[in-house]
Order: sequence, then C-alpha cells, then structure tokens
Amino acid sequence: MIVVSDTTPLSELAKVDQLNLLFRVYGEILIPKEVYDEVTTGNHPAISQVKAVDWIRIQAVRQPHRVAELQNTTRLGKGECAAMILAEEYQADQLLIDDLDARRVALSRNLPVVGN
Repeated sequence: MIVVSDTTPLSELAKVDQLNLLFRVYGEILIPKEVYDEVTTGNHPAISQVKAVDWIRIQAVRQPHRVAELQNTTRLGKGECAAMILAEEYQADQLLIDDLDARRVALSRNLPVVGN
C-alpha cells in the first residue's frame, strides 16, 4: 500500500506523541520534500519525531513544475500541492490530508483522500 501524507497529519499526531499510529495503520509513509521542509522547520513539534523514524520516506516530486502550477491555480500551500502531485505520480492508495479546500481539490483529481 502506498500512502502519501501532508504536513498536518504528521504534525498533529506528533503534538500528542502518537506519530507511530501512522506506522501501525499504514506502515511506510511517503512525504514530498516540501512537506519534510515544513515539518522540520522552526520549533515544529514533529521535528525530532519525524527525523527519528525510518518508516517516513522523503520522496522528491518527479515533475516539480506541476506543484507550482497546482499552487497557482488553487492557492493551496506548497506542501499540500506537493503531496497531491506525489500521490498522483505514485498512484497512491491513500492521501492523508486534512484541509477542507485541499481535500476538495484532491477529490476533484480522483485521489483517495483520508482526513477530516
């Protein structure tokens, strides 16, 4: 199963020290470099947890121009757009994304979304 995550699922689970729930449910998680940069910048609560696990795999988007195009047409964040493009490139079984507007865009692109 291929699962791609946006920043917020990682961040929110890390805040309550439950990041490993993702591993227990999905096993390996793919995140684009843009999400990794968001989650490991500043005083983010997920920094040490994300860096400490070996089941989160950072994967570069193959066609980065598509991220910029999606961001320009939707006004969504870079991490959200990169997660969607990565999910498309890898034909992900699940895309973990929580933002309502981002979920709507992902669903319009026929991506299998998990999130509130």
